[in-house]
Amino acid sequence: MHLLLFLALFAGTTAALEELIFLGFNIPVSEIDGMNNPFCAFNQWVNGMLFPQSALGWYDQTFGRKGAHYAVTYTRDFIAGTAMYYTVAGLWHVWAYTMNGDKFYPGDGPYKRADKPIMWDQVALAQVSLFMYAALPVFSEWLIEEGYTKVYWSVEDVGGWPQYFGLTLLYLSLVEIGVYWMHRTLHTNKWLYKHVHGLHHKYNMSPGRELSPWASIAFNPLDGILQASPYVMMLFVVPCHYLTHVFMLFFTAIWATNIHDALVWDTEPIMGSKYHTIHHTHYHYNYGQFFIFCDWFWGTLKENTARSQGSVKAKAS
Repeated sequence: MHLLLFLALFAGTTAALEELIFLGFNIPVSEIDGMNNPFCAFNQWVNGMLFPQSALGWYDQTFGRKGAHYAVTYTRDFIAGTAMYYTVAGLWHVWAYTMNGDKFYPGDGPYKRADKPIMWDQVALAQVSLFMYAALPVFSEWLIEEGYTKVYWSVEDVGGWPQYFGLTLLYLSLVEIGVYWMHRTLHTNKWLYKHVHGLHHKYNMSPGRELSPWASIAFNPLDGILQASPYVMMLFVVPCHYLTHVFMLFFTAIWATNIHDALVWDTEPIMGSKYHTIHHTHYHYNYGQFFIFCDWFWGTLKENTARSQGSVKAKAS
């Protein structure tokens, strides 16, 4: 049921964006050094709406037309990622701490809310890392626009919605497996843990090192890119709708906020904060991203015995 909800979210967003693009706007297809595919045209169109012509002209003169295309796209993704981080984490902070702090983090509760110094530490690390995070979707765009992947532009390209759902389910499943094993390797490989992933695990719920929504993307930048890389790698394996892929990349940032709030909710089989908090206190359990299936199958699932604050329905109310 929860898996179907994820598919419905991705399909609904894709359908809405397709209608917005195909019915509401006319996207001109102009060639950039031989690239005249709809992916390149879409990014040109978006960049043209977001940046003034004077800025676009400066990029063209500085980087050349093709280089400017990706430089502008990087700038756009960096600004969008930064805005999303502060907006989502900020709203989560207000909801969890300001509006419901005494209810969600009582004195006799399993976890303590994060203090300001550790939250500022998380913000600083996330902000620095965002400069590199923004490079991954640009690399993904380059692969897609150059025709190296199996990404398609319209649902009609694969025969309709039934095929879309089947391919998206396969893509999401392989990405989930890929993220699980990438995350697990970052723990089991001593060098990678010490020099790459361990930085994120200084937030381990000990006094002064509590998790918070601001810890969502507070990683060594290489760490964040490695954990997101299955989203790109699987584009070579399974056809994926372009808009679905883009939405998934940004949705992961929202999801990361959810699983770092240290709240204990019953969300099975979704890998909610109930499980991810255990990952930060016990390290070698609960590596999954969206679901607990991989941890269950490969024997790394660990239940959280803390008193639950309710079901996922209660969390939303």
